[in-house]
Amino acid sequence: MMNKRPIDIVKERLDTVPVNVGAILRALDVDVRKDAELGEDISGEIRRDGERYIVSTSGDEHAFRQRFTLAHELGHFVLHKSLIGTGLDDSKMYRSTEAGDFYNTAIKLAHERQANSFAAKVLMPKPLLKQKIEEMSEGDSKPHISELCDLFQVSYSAMKWRLVNLGWAHKVEGIV
Repeated sequence: MMNKRPIDIVKERLDTVPVNVGAILRALDVDVRKDAELGEDISGEIRRDGERYIVSTSGDEHAFRQRFTLAHELGHFVLHKSLIGTGLDDSKMYRSTEAGDFYNTAIKLAHERQANSFAAKVLMPKPLLKQKIEEMSEGDSKPHISELCDLFQVSYSAMKWRLVNLGWAHKVEGIV
């Protein structure tokens, strides 16, 4: 399928804003199904179909939330592939859940946190985020967090989490 490590394929594609998560998954030979009917409590899933993997997102969620879900499932694929088994459903809180078809007890809270962190780093790569904040800053004027959310196509909570964890919350306006 590929000669490069999956993490290297991901890193090669973190050069545009917004990052095209679907293209990254497809480069890893993972099928992407947006707007899937996954059930009321499921945000996304990754499942195995023979030798292939399929990542699906709930059609009931906002496009920015779907992007985060795709990136979260990408994190499971890259970081936890050996634990996926036949599949994994993630709840709206990004926890493996019994509500779907693939309740996976091998995936622990620590794995979910790793997948969340991975998703934030993929959707809001540090170099690109730094560049855009600098480009949007003029004198004493700072960009508003909502501008960054729109640019990177992520939710307010995802952008806030990323900025706080980078120690950059002071570089933007509108963080509550």
